[in-house]
Amino acid sequence: MHKKLLLLFVFCLSVCAVGSAKDGTPHIVKRFNLYDQTGPIGPITLYTAKRSRMFRVNTVCVTTVGNGQSGYLYAYLGFTDKAGQGLAIALNGYNAFSAGTAGDNGEGAVPVVDEGGQPLTLSIGGVGDWQGAQYNVYIVIEEL
Repeated sequence: MHKKLLLLFVFCLSVCAVGSAKDGTPHIVKRFNLYDQTGPIGPITLYTAKRSRMFRVNTVCVTTVGNGQSGYLYAYLGFTDKAGQGLAIALNGYNAFSAGTAGDNGEGAVPVVDEGGQPLTLSIGGVGDWQGAQYNVYIVIEEL
């Protein structure tokens, strides 16, 4: 009798776990950090889904060591939708963060529909005098 109850309990837990991913609530599919970056990056692959899905890519970039100059770094998200290759600003509004001032940051959340088998990518570029600055990048990808 106890074995049957335990089996029923495990079955119910597994049904609840499977159902929670499909209840319309965003869930995290990838999370990672890039520390002590010193210049442009990428494009690097963030995540590749097996099927077409809608994602929200949350990005925060923080200058940890400023160089005292007027250069900027900026982040872009690459994806492939039904129309083909796409590129979106990965930070809300003004997409650059200062390379000159420690503590300056840029953050944003970008929703994209990505085709199955195609990677979501991140690129960080530089404008002006960004040499000598260091920054960290924090990324969380949610499936919507």
